[in-house]
Amino acid sequence: MSKSVEREQCSGCGACANRCPSASILMEADGEGFLYPHVKDACKSCGFCASACPVLSPPVFHPAPETVLAAWHTQDETRLQSASGGFFRVLTRHTLDKGGLVFGAAFDGRFHLSHRSADSEDGCQAFSGSKYLQSDTAGTYREAKDALDMGRHVLYSGTPCQVAGLYGYLGGDDEKLLTCEVLCNGVPSPGVFADYLAHLERKHKAKAVSVRFKDKVKGWRDPHFTVVFDNAKRYSKPVCDTAYGHGFGAALFLRPVCGQCPYARPERCADFTLADFWALRRPLPDGAEKGVSLVLVNSEKATGLKLPPLYDRQVRPYAEAAAGNARLTRPLTHSPRREAFFALYQSKPFKKALRFTLPLYKRAARPLRKRIQALLAAGKRKA
Repeated sequence: MSKSVEREQCSGCGACANRCPSASILMEADGEGFLYPHVKDACKSCGFCASACPVLSPPVFHPAPETVLAAWHTQDETRLQSASGGFFRVLTRHTLDKGGLVFGAAFDGRFHLSHRSADSEDGCQAFSGSKYLQSDTAGTYREAKDALDMGRHVLYSGTPCQVAGLYGYLGGDDEKLLTCEVLCNGVPSPGVFADYLAHLERKHKAKAVSVRFKDKVKGWRDPHFTVVFDNAKRYSKPVCDTAYGHGFGAALFLRPVCGQCPYARPERCADFTLADFWALRRPLPDGAEKGVSLVLVNSEKATGLKLPPLYDRQVRPYAEAAAGNARLTRPLTHSPRREAFFALYQSKPFKKALRFTLPLYKRAARPLRKRIQALLAAGKRKA
């Protein structure tokens, strides 16, 4: 490997491993549960990995738009299945109508989160909804390039660093490529999540068959973490009131690079940026309690799209979006107890490590929940 990236800079996007012509780079989990590239002796120092790395070869950033969209899918069922307003499903329909391929993050049968492709509405349903852990892009960059080379349209969705990794792997943009990034609040450790889910399975004496991080069982304003087990038992609590939500809200077990994320800025590298429109003010759309997407249309390509008439929208000022979504302006701050947590995590179960690290952990995530509720309440009051 001709050039290297410091561990604290690596997002684990996998562009280097995808690009290596001799398959000399493997993505392997470290002690914290995050994937990092490991170079084997077969490396020929060809430099292809460095040319694909978005840290060493940064992507093109689009200037921040002056206005944004508050958007929501017109089909209530689709909207309720989505984490926010269901706008992502509009983009998938647009791509599928062109005979294209859609890439997104989905769980497998044991709730390992990885990227995969789909060319049908049923296949794309697995990509909907938030998943609060880092996914493995696996070989999807190569698969996307193969589809583009065959002249197919491609929609690739992921975190900003994953989208940047795709551009790095491709060496630039493609006229048939559409990218969609989620406004990321940091990626939790897949290893920590796996241990937490195993803890819930032991507690309920059953295997999980369904996991939803932002279940709208109580509406969009109070998202629940819901797990259904194979013995018909059900665990459902407000996500910020779960042990995993406490740690996530306290930025306790996020990837190191998230604290200096180069994509947490007004300029964006994807064609579209999607998030919850937490700071939405009046006039509120009908059925706002079912969820509203914040949509940033960043590129000329995205601006010129003729999307299916499956959504309603309101044009809003950019400042309104930024008021409720801090990652549009700056990276997050890691918990000062992050190192202590992972030191304990090596020898203790997740929940014990959490309790020892954050003895008042039930309070640690409450500010996040209260902030969301305050933003929503402010939206009701202001005209």
